[in-house]
Amino acid sequence: MPRSAKTPCGIAAVGAIAALLTFPACAAPQVYEYRIEHPTYGAIGTYTNSVDNIGNNTEVVTNLHVAVKVFGIVVFREDAQRTELWRSDRLTSFEGLTTTNGHKIEIHGEARDEGFVINSPSGISVAPANVHPSNPWSVKIFDSNVMMSTKTGKLFDVRLIADVEKSIMLDGVIETLHQYEVDGEQKQLIWLNDRGVTVAFRILESGVPIDFVLIR
Repeated sequence: MPRSAKTPCGIAAVGAIAALLTFPACAAPQVYEYRIEHPTYGAIGTYTNSVDNIGNNTEVVTNLHVAVKVFGIVVFREDAQRTELWRSDRLTSFEGLTTTNGHKIEIHGEARDEGFVINSPSGISVAPANVHPSNPWSVKIFDSNVMMSTKTGKLFDVRLIADVEKSIMLDGVIETLHQYEVDGEQKQLIWLNDRGVTVAFRILESGVPIDFVLIR
């Protein structure tokens, strides 16, 4: 506080303590950054989840940056910014913007009494209240049999194939992880460690496996 202020230091200190007691402490968001690997083009970009927990509320901010180069020339580029808001185990809001080679797709989703309402370029659709986005940031995503594409807003029926321990080679090191398979029109393999952290996952793009490997 500037010296010209009239409030005594003692009162300022009491006010600061009162503020600490009144408002919950805010821990820094947990940031998980993944390297994106293509079987032909190698490392092609990054994918980041920033997870901020405050009480029963969780905000997940995702950033995607992909650039595929051939002989030094970018032949494919995709960038995305997405935000999920959760209250306890229910998705309450989703906002997404994906730009692929200059073409933009915007997705808006909101929890309502009738379910989760999604507004996308293909129209308005209503998902069950327990729908989850195709972003494997938490074991919460396994609590539903309906998945929403974070890119297009399209809904998919999925089936979870249970936890199986697998030895996986990551950056030259063999790790024993919990493997989950999400089976459906949009398939995923997800590997979690004993702390529930997603250390790698795989998606299929036109039949090509794309791997996301945790680097920090």
